[in-house]
Amino acid sequence: MKSRFQGWKGKCLFSGFLMALLLILQASGVFDHLEWKFQDSRYQQGELLRPDIFVIGIDEETMMEYGEWQSFSRTGMAELIRLLNSDPALAPAVIGVDVGFYGEKEEEQDRKLAEAAAILDNIVMVSYASFGQEIVETDQGFYTRTRIMTLEEPYQALREHVDTGFSNISLDEDGIVRHGLYAFPGEEEPLYSFACRIYEKYMGELPAAALQGQQRGYIPFAGRPYDFYGSQTAGLSMSRVLSGEIPKELFAGAIVLVGPYSSGMMDSYYTAVDHSVPMYGVEIHANVLQSLLDENIKTEPGTAVSLIVTFAAMALAAAALLIPDIRIAAALILLETAGWIFASGKIYENGMVLPLFYPVFGAAVLLVGHTGLGYAMERAGRKRLVSVFGKYVPRQVVSGIVKQGEEALKLGGQKKDIAVLFVDIRGFTRLSESLLPEQVVEVLNRYLSLTTECIFANEGMVDKFIGDATMAVYNAPLDQEDYVYKAVKTGLDMVKGTELLKEELKMVTDYKVGFGIGINCGDAVVGNIGTGQRMEYTAIGDTVNTASRLESQAGAGEILISAAVYERLKGRIEATCLGVRKLKGKAEETVIYRVEGLKEEEK
Repeated sequence: MKSRFQGWKGKCLFSGFLMALLLILQASGVFDHLEWKFQDSRYQQGELLRPDIFVIGIDEETMMEYGEWQSFSRTGMAELIRLLNSDPALAPAVIGVDVGFYGEKEEEQDRKLAEAAAILDNIVMVSYASFGQEIVETDQGFYTRTRIMTLEEPYQALREHVDTGFSNISLDEDGIVRHGLYAFPGEEEPLYSFACRIYEKYMGELPAAALQGQQRGYIPFAGRPYDFYGSQTAGLSMSRVLSGEIPKELFAGAIVLVGPYSSGMMDSYYTAVDHSVPMYGVEIHANVLQSLLDENIKTEPGTAVSLIVTFAAMALAAAALLIPDIRIAAALILLETAGWIFASGKIYENGMVLPLFYPVFGAAVLLVGHTGLGYAMERAGRKRLVSVFGKYVPRQVVSGIVKQGEEALKLGGQKKDIAVLFVDIRGFTRLSESLLPEQVVEVLNRYLSLTTECIFANEGMVDKFIGDATMAVYNAPLDQEDYVYKAVKTGLDMVKGTELLKEELKMVTDYKVGFGIGINCGDAVVGNIGTGQRMEYTAIGDTVNTASRLESQAGAGEILISAAVYERLKGRIEATCLGVRKLKGKAEETVIYRVEGLKEEEK
């Protein structure tokens, strides 16, 4: 229970670190461009266009018909206004002209345009403001504020007959239009935008957003480029309206916006609804106007609310990652992400623009981070397992242990039926007295190498070396088949290998040594025993003690087994009963057998 709590604690700490880092990045705006693009793709789906808004374009067709725009701009606009307002009963409710007539030009042209604008009180013209920063001094100190530096307005004779609103287009840092301007504080009274002034002329009052001091708002684009105009190839061309091909009655009682639809007039922008096809400024104003008329005003939360939303999304992902199975956690996070994308769209429809990229990115980073951390920890755990067991068990057993993962290294044990083999070099003490120290080490290493090779060959585990003795365990840490037989075969292989080793060591010594081997089987406690700082995978219990006592009774080249081992292998081994013996530390006498070899069919 404690280790699981520590696992949760570690995951929580790691999640907390990632969450803090991501929130700092969000607050600094590092990925705002990606956030905006996510919002554009999710929120800007377009809506039904209002039937009372039309855009007449000063397009290439008009240029080809009437020539360079500068040569006919005022007379051509005067002709269009006269045509549309010629019958008050069929005239548009509002004509918004997104073309700046700022300075006086030729007197006759100026007069004709002013007279046309005077026919009906339904004209809104554009002004253009330039903004700058100024330093303001107060009793509390200095601060900077944005103010209008210059304001270009229609020439005086025209201004007397029209309303005006500034036509400035607001670009975000990535050069995309996502916000429309409503109002800006003036020296005496607020200045209102082109769209707000058209709204006022149409509705009889300014929109609530502008009256409440809101300077700009998120544009829920109803149309894509050319939608209000009609189409890129067959739209509401000014020349077609003037020629009568498009009847003026089409615009009766509606709002008509007139503006550039020619690339040469340098009034196009990329917008949130389409990053590949630019939208002309007059159509951007039409989208802002529709949002005001539909009262489709979107609220963008401040930084604090956005951070809270991202934190909540990441907290849910972090909670899912506490689940041990990463596949289930990943599925829950994907489900959460899909749910948030769906929910954010519904929230947007109800007027709130919430972050999309940061919550999704945060959840993804947590998932990838925990997956990567888990992979790194698993690799470290595998290396640790190999380092712990690699010298004591054969390669195939190590592979099996690695598959079990870090659980194999947990402190604690389990009761398990095993076979235990002890082997000791008989006569080694007398041998060491006759050899140089380095020769003693060489001989010992050769004998221990032999025992290890025989144990590994029969899939046993080298539990420990005790001086010149070796302890081996079978059926641990992994379950094995026929493990008692493999323990006995190991003993026989050791005895056989001793004869070959004696020949190899003749150059060092002629002293005769051999192995004494004891084997037992039965229940024992197997596992990692020790402390968190130092532990040892071993087996303890009476089964182990008996095997050790049997080994102490064995002479050189002799393999002694218990009655338990004999009963399990009866019919498969050749063994001689040595009768009942008293083993050290055992209250009762024990029947002992000496292994002579394997049955013929087992060889």
